[in-house]
Amino acid sequence: MPCKKKVFNVFATTFLCSALLLPISPVNAKQPKTAHLTIMSTSDLHGNIMPIQYTDNKPADVGLAKISTLVKQVRKRNPEALLLDSGDTIQGSPLEYYHARVDNKPIDPMMLTMNYLKYDAMAIGNHEYNYGRQVMEKAKNEARFPWLSANTLKKGTDQVYTKPYKIIKMKNGIRVGVLGLTTQKVPIWENPEHIKHLDFIDVVKAAKKWVPIMKKKEKADVIFVSYHGGLEHKKDEKGNIIPLPETDGENQVYQLATQVPGIDVILAGHMHVPIKEVRVNGVLITEPNKWGSHLSVVDMDLIKVKGRWIVTHKKADLLESANVEPDPVVLKLVKSYEDATQKYLDQPVGKITGDMVVKDHHYFRTHDNALIQFINKVQMEVSGAKISSTSLFDNNVTGLPENVTTRHILSTYIYPNTLKVIKVKGKDIKDALEQTATYFKQNDGTQPVEVNPKFITPKVQHYNYDMWEGIRYTIDVSKPEGQRIVELTDMDGKPLEMDKEYEIVLNNYRAGGGGNYTMFAGKPVVKDINIEVSELITNYIREKQNIQAEVDHNWRIIGGKVD
Repeated sequence: MPCKKKVFNVFATTFLCSALLLPISPVNAKQPKTAHLTIMSTSDLHGNIMPIQYTDNKPADVGLAKISTLVKQVRKRNPEALLLDSGDTIQGSPLEYYHARVDNKPIDPMMLTMNYLKYDAMAIGNHEYNYGRQVMEKAKNEARFPWLSANTLKKGTDQVYTKPYKIIKMKNGIRVGVLGLTTQKVPIWENPEHIKHLDFIDVVKAAKKWVPIMKKKEKADVIFVSYHGGLEHKKDEKGNIIPLPETDGENQVYQLATQVPGIDVILAGHMHVPIKEVRVNGVLITEPNKWGSHLSVVDMDLIKVKGRWIVTHKKADLLESANVEPDPVVLKLVKSYEDATQKYLDQPVGKITGDMVVKDHHYFRTHDNALIQFINKVQMEVSGAKISSTSLFDNNVTGLPENVTTRHILSTYIYPNTLKVIKVKGKDIKDALEQTATYFKQNDGTQPVEVNPKFITPKVQHYNYDMWEGIRYTIDVSKPEGQRIVELTDMDGKPLEMDKEYEIVLNNYRAGGGGNYTMFAGKPVVKDINIEVSELITNYIREKQNIQAEVDHNWRIIGGKVD
């Protein structure tokens, strides 16, 4: 555009020409506000604070003492980083067992440590209920952070038992919403006495109610769901996670991500798997494994547009406890608890004559053995039932050596289960054995007997394979699932009658139908023994003083190589 000198003086002409030739300066343009948000998460700590395995006190890369070191590292780069937990916190280690059952007067050691770490909130897990209402609510009241569960209601009402969510206002004005949810399957597994004051509703239904309230009423800019439940998935040949919809209401992360608008991140748990990050429907999902072996860290970038914070980027990482030393402050904090626990664990109980030590876990699941027969025998004697089943719960079970201490018993019967005697028909027993037999991969009759992959991934479930006493049975792994029980008799060799009623003793988890044993759900309860099995075993050995290891070979596996 030509300059018109006749209109302007020399100064004006020079200024106008220069202005027309240069771009407009952005100096006065308003820059949008940006922010960064960091959220850390643990899950399934199961009472682990010390970096040890209690079976032999050897070092282990687990526990809140190591998590504390990781948390301090993250807070060094972002002092405002939030810390959440997705449940199963106050049960699972001898430290917590001692606190719950022997000396419950001091503050719960997990709450003591989590208070020190300045947790912001915790979702309630299914195992929080294991020690009963009094122990649970004491721990809840000792926490300086809320226990959240939007789908856990006071019995017969629509009132949430604790709190559904927490809104955290950051210094930069961002409002972070944390919704707590608990797997709705709690009533199937838990002792009814412990949860008689509660109802558990579908997590998706609860989230659909509360997320809009958090967004509209509470003006939450971002929504994190801290969920004690997992993401059903499989892995491809490269090990990549392929998300799947859940099938039975236990792990509903996929449904939450696809059916509830407004969720930014799901902090998962319950399945005891490490998931760095997966995206489903744009929702970021992460899970930090179990026992404090990992810390999930979510980093999020936001920009403020027309008064609202918008997420522009989000990612997750897993930090490993194996890479750090434990925090000495935490070790000192719980020293008195640890000293009392170790003294308790080393108490002598009695003697075993013979072999009940587990050297090969797979062998113990494919051959009748003295350890499982002994546990079943205890269950039968204390209950009066003539038929019993139990499991070798995981591959950390140690068995019982010659000189038995409390440590050995709690390392062998690792759950705080109680017992129920229920009345079932012969067909229910056969159906249960067929379910147990699915633990094995189909065999052509010539290969070594192997575990069915669905019992290993996405979650290890050795505890859902049962071994029975009081009946004789044979599992043929060369046959299709549902047709593998080729022999089923009483101990005298008489075939079990499918329509006849039998009384059997099981742990409360199995008696409620847990582990896909739906044939037991709702069956008449003949006797409810509200003493933990580990205590029953301890009392039995202490009374007898010397236990003879015995094997009657009442069951066997055929259709593949088992030696």
